[in-house]
Amino acid sequence: MLTPVKGLLQILRNPRAWAYGLFWSWNLIFLAFMGLGFAPTVLPDMLVAVRTQVVPASFLVYALILTLIPAVAVLLGLTLLRKEPGRLFLLGYGVEGPLMLMVAIRFFVVREMTPGIALLLSIAGLGMAALLWQILDHKIDRRGPLLTRLRVLGLTLLLFTSLYVGVWIAFYAVPLGAEALRALGEIVRDLPRFWRDLWQSLVNLFTNEWRWIPFAVLGMLLFFYSATLFVLMPVAVPLLSLRAWWSGVRALVSQAQVPRLGWLVAGAITIVTLVACVSLFVLSNQQPQQRAFALLETPPATLAEAQALMEREDMIRAGLLNAYLAPQRYISAVGEVVHVRQMYTAALKWSDERARRAQQLYEIVASPLLYQPVKAAAEDTTPGSRDNNFAIRDEQLEAAKLYAGFFDQPIQKGEHEAVVRAARSTWSIEQAEAGWLAVDDREVRLARQEITITEHGDWAEGELYEVYQNKTGQRQEVVYYFSLPESAVVTGVWLGNSADRDQRFVYRVSPRGAAQAMYRNEIRRNIDPALVEQIGPRQYRLRIFPIEPLQMEWDPASQRTRVEDGPPLHLWLTWRVFAHEASWPLPRLAEKRNIYWDADSVRLVNGEAMAAGVDEWLPAAVPATAPTEPVAHRFDFPNGETVLARPAMAADLPAPAAGLRLAAVLDRSRSMASYADDVAAALERLNQLADAGAAVDLYLTASPYRGEEPALVELAAVDADEIFYFGGQNAAELLVQFDELRGDQLYDAVVVLTDGSGYELGSDGVSVPVPAAPVWLVHLGGEFPLGYDDATLDAIQASGGGVTGNLEDALTRLFFALSGENETATARDLIDGYLWSTVPTAELADDAEMISSAATDAGFAPLAARRLLLTELQRVRAQLDQLETLDQLHALAVEQSIVTPLSSMIVLITPRQEQMLDQLEARGDRFEREVEQVGDTLPENAFALTGVPEPEEWLLLALVAAMVVWYLRSTRRVQGPEYTA
Repeated sequence: MLTPVKGLLQILRNPRAWAYGLFWSWNLIFLAFMGLGFAPTVLPDMLVAVRTQVVPASFLVYALILTLIPAVAVLLGLTLLRKEPGRLFLLGYGVEGPLMLMVAIRFFVVREMTPGIALLLSIAGLGMAALLWQILDHKIDRRGPLLTRLRVLGLTLLLFTSLYVGVWIAFYAVPLGAEALRALGEIVRDLPRFWRDLWQSLVNLFTNEWRWIPFAVLGMLLFFYSATLFVLMPVAVPLLSLRAWWSGVRALVSQAQVPRLGWLVAGAITIVTLVACVSLFVLSNQQPQQRAFALLETPPATLAEAQALMEREDMIRAGLLNAYLAPQRYISAVGEVVHVRQMYTAALKWSDERARRAQQLYEIVASPLLYQPVKAAAEDTTPGSRDNNFAIRDEQLEAAKLYAGFFDQPIQKGEHEAVVRAARSTWSIEQAEAGWLAVDDREVRLARQEITITEHGDWAEGELYEVYQNKTGQRQEVVYYFSLPESAVVTGVWLGNSADRDQRFVYRVSPRGAAQAMYRNEIRRNIDPALVEQIGPRQYRLRIFPIEPLQMEWDPASQRTRVEDGPPLHLWLTWRVFAHEASWPLPRLAEKRNIYWDADSVRLVNGEAMAAGVDEWLPAAVPATAPTEPVAHRFDFPNGETVLARPAMAADLPAPAAGLRLAAVLDRSRSMASYADDVAAALERLNQLADAGAAVDLYLTASPYRGEEPALVELAAVDADEIFYFGGQNAAELLVQFDELRGDQLYDAVVVLTDGSGYELGSDGVSVPVPAAPVWLVHLGGEFPLGYDDATLDAIQASGGGVTGNLEDALTRLFFALSGENETATARDLIDGYLWSTVPTAELADDAEMISSAATDAGFAPLAARRLLLTELQRVRAQLDQLETLDQLHALAVEQSIVTPLSSMIVLITPRQEQMLDQLEARGDRFEREVEQVGDTLPENAFALTGVPEPEEWLLLALVAAMVVWYLRSTRRVQGPEYTA
């Protein structure tokens, strides 16, 4: 008769008992965790996220597979494999465990699938399917030759995968095993403290987080149990795979009439399969960014090289996109997987040099998950060299810059679908939603929008009122790029915490550089500012911050987080505009950031429902309710100048000036290819002017990627059909190239033929001189850019030029400005159907058409002030680098309360902000505005800005400091005196 002890020992020595015990103990824990923890916690929210298209459906499929793995394994264990412990063990360790690990890595770690990962998962899936077939099919050894060969092929795939994954896991299993033994020893040495801490954690869990108890307890058991199996996996799984493969080979050999032939067939299948796997593995892990960066590193030297580069644009696009999406496609970069080195130095006490070699070997094995930097990591052991995972971030920015220069548009716009797909590729619903909202600018909902038009004959005052509601958990900024008719003027902006106009925060007109610096500083300080700037003759930028986030509070009753809307933010914007075809033009949206509206947004015009599409910010215009017959306007300024505006008549349009000398500058950027027909029509019109006696010189610009220098050519020698459009340039670069080419040539005007792109490419600090002749930027197709950098804007307006959507409009305005019908006028222009003149009041003739009862019309004053400021810009264009001159021009904007190219409006909330703006306005760089990227406002270097932290920031700093102190003290207590921070 066996004693209990001897019976237990006999069971422990029985392999069948071990097989049963390992399979059922692990699966019961795994099944309980999935059924009581993972499935009810993750699957319901993920199902909703997939239905709303926040998360791709593939992640729901992986989550379901992960949930069903233990259920299917248990079902097989209770039925087909109930009395076969050996096959049960093989199912658990050869199929279930690796399949769970593979799906978990795909679900939790891999965001957007790369070819290398897709290949590995496919090979592993086929291999595990072959092993499962072998486990379940008791007659597999008696199958026909074809199926037997397929069996060997599949088991070879499994062997390849097992060996590869076994090596990969071994890098973790060795140090984690050593660390687990050390931790176990520490627990044994201080068991009372371990049980005390565990009990306290369970008490806290039951008290505050009872809903997560199954997830936490079962997850902890599953973790420790799986960790034990994980340490053995690098040895056990390859051995099981090798035995399975060997059984398949023996079955194939036994079926052959000539055993040697059977061995040859089995060897050939194995070798060919392994070679194919290795070859496909190498090919699938070839990342394209290396070639793309190399192709763009050196600009082409000839036009032929540029054309050859264009033929490889698909390769360049793929490489730049892979670098840009690296954060979504890879977990780290080669040379920066420092956690491996740290594991070996901490757990095994290896030297840094030896641990670094282990890291290098690991990076070879883990290459499908690692980004291959274009610039290899430096062999530097000092902290911060490449140890902070900078490669992905830095080369992402470089890829965006190269893409813009080569394809002549921002990468987020050119590859929008790919960027959105990558942002959504994650199991985390919050992360997917945040990424998608950021890419598609859906962080802030426009809850209410009202347009109010107050008519005054042929001009009106418009007001835009908007209410913003943040739909995220972080403070957000709303950014609008919009345009108004060139003669219109922005007259005010306000912020409010409610709809009460009496409680609004008022604006202040400030020099453009000081206002920008103030706004950017307040963004960092999380205090409400709003800023309106003029960034083009008709273009504006409006920024509002902060729209407060969602309020999240824990509800003890429901044991769930309660989410409520944050406080809304209210904005008012006003402008004045002349009527056009019996209607009032509204701001025209060019670009927006972080804001969206939907069918539930309340949108009104003068109290009535707005006639605008869901995708439109505002309708193009609002019909006038009273006659808008154009009349003459006049306003006399205290400085002795008078601005006149009278309706233009057909007889007012002048003929081309005799002896006209015209310079035409043609933008040959890539985006201009879409306007090839407009270019041909414009060149034809210029040829007509040349035939009529005008002297027209044609300047052809060239981007750095074009392979040839910009050139001055004869207009008649250019064939519009043969123009090659390539690379990207902005307006500043076009003007600089013209200025360098023209030498001492003098012209009556400069006409630049370009399109509406370029602003997003930045100016790169290009210094643009103010030409002696008026500069007219003709944006073919009527698509205006978001704006211009200040140097370009000053060059356009100080020269007496402007911007138009077609060449004929530019020529008409040019001919009118050059005509000398009114000798007393110092500046003339034809804008929005009115003839504008700036005349010394003392010299003004007594003309009934000019002198009307509106001579002191205060309502016309802001519109007239805009015209006077442009006139003064032309007069003093040689003195625009003198502060005294700029201050005088700014004083006019302050007096009339308008936004101008030199003066912006900023809303201030606190007296401290007023004092800080006073200081900024006293600085010598108060008119120097930095070029900012399109999008959210972020300081280029936050540490360069000065400011005192707010109280909540002090609290955050204190908490961080306390956590650091606690961590250092606790680690010293555990590690002993040899540990150094």
